[in-house]
Amino acid sequence: MRSLAILLTVLSFFALTACGTETFSQTDVLGKSIEAVEDLESYSVEMDMAISMMEMETNMTLSGDVTHNPDAMYLVMNMGMPGMSMEIEAYALEETVYMSMFGQWMKVEASEMGLEDFDQLNEEAMRKLLDFSEEFTMVEENNVYVLTLSGEGDEYSVLIEDYLKSGMGEFNDDATKEEMMNAIQVNDFSMEIHIDKNTFMQTTQIFNADLLIEEDGFTMPLSMSGTVKMSNVNGVAPIEIPVEVKENAVEEDAAFLDFDGEGLELFGEYQELSIEEIQEIVEYHIPEVQGLPEGYELTDSLYDEAMEMVMISYEKDLDNSFLFSVMPIENDPFFDQAFIEGEEVTVKGNEATLLDMGFFISLSWEQDGLLFELAGSGADLSSEVFLEMAENLE
Repeated sequence: MRSLAILLTVLSFFALTACGTETFSQTDVLGKSIEAVEDLESYSVEMDMAISMMEMETNMTLSGDVTHNPDAMYLVMNMGMPGMSMEIEAYALEETVYMSMFGQWMKVEASEMGLEDFDQLNEEAMRKLLDFSEEFTMVEENNVYVLTLSGEGDEYSVLIEDYLKSGMGEFNDDATKEEMMNAIQVNDFSMEIHIDKNTFMQTTQIFNADLLIEEDGFTMPLSMSGTVKMSNVNGVAPIEIPVEVKENAVEEDAAFLDFDGEGLELFGEYQELSIEEIQEIVEYHIPEVQGLPEGYELTDSLYDEAMEMVMISYEKDLDNSFLFSVMPIENDPFFDQAFIEGEEVTVKGNEATLLDMGFFISLSWEQDGLLFELAGSGADLSSEVFLEMAENLE
């Protein structure tokens, strides 16, 4: 009799335990993740993304903090692309963004920078996922729900929109981004999301996409992959823009190209001078481009005093132009040979890299402590034309 009582007690305990355990579907979990971000105050984010477009690789790493009430961000981005790498630091507070590029702080509008593309934990992004809840599969691992999704078709473009906009960053305006999104075909897409079982907050996003962009008869393959990690939920201190950043920042229009009738300046260092005037300043010889394609002529010659760089523009019309630049290699803090991709060729006996993307061609090489580059696009420009002009520089 006593044994029966003990057995009934044990069974009752397990029955009560089972009644207290809820079983959630992927739709439930995604729905609760939406509820979780409604009270989100802050978090930290890390992103590692790679984009391949027309054989050109762009890599981006990002780390930073996001807060709400007020909406604010602090981000540090490192971007690497053929021939260069750069670091971008940014503070955002509501509608104002302070961004540092090339050693200069600039004040820009938040809408122009597109920092909202880096806010991964928001209700709008969560609801996009909820629309695909039936297509997700879900398993439980340790203390997280792991949801996976894969497929093909243009309906998945809405899920890669923020990733793609993040990858394009400040280098394309909103209109260009919107045009690209409308032209995208999704050949293959996969996504994995980790959601904390206790807080229902997303902790990790992993994605891969094989895309095709078709517009105006032009077809361009594009692939992208990356990992985004969110942590330190509600543990970020209020983000404040340092006083020295505010004091040293210039307006965006003043930071970039400013035609004032007397020359062209960039950060106060660029000047529009004749090649003869520049030659009197620099210690190295400025070669002359020979064998220009028919209709091309020299239009501008610019000099950057800080980097001792000469840039000479040649144009036929708005759609046909190229730039010849030369500078001491030691003065380019962003040049990184490891990022240069393309065909290995030679110019005047020196190793060179030729990147022919069809719509854009660049040829770069080092010689006598100088970095040379020809870059541009046009119906009359080809790899052969660039190589011939490089060999004939005098």
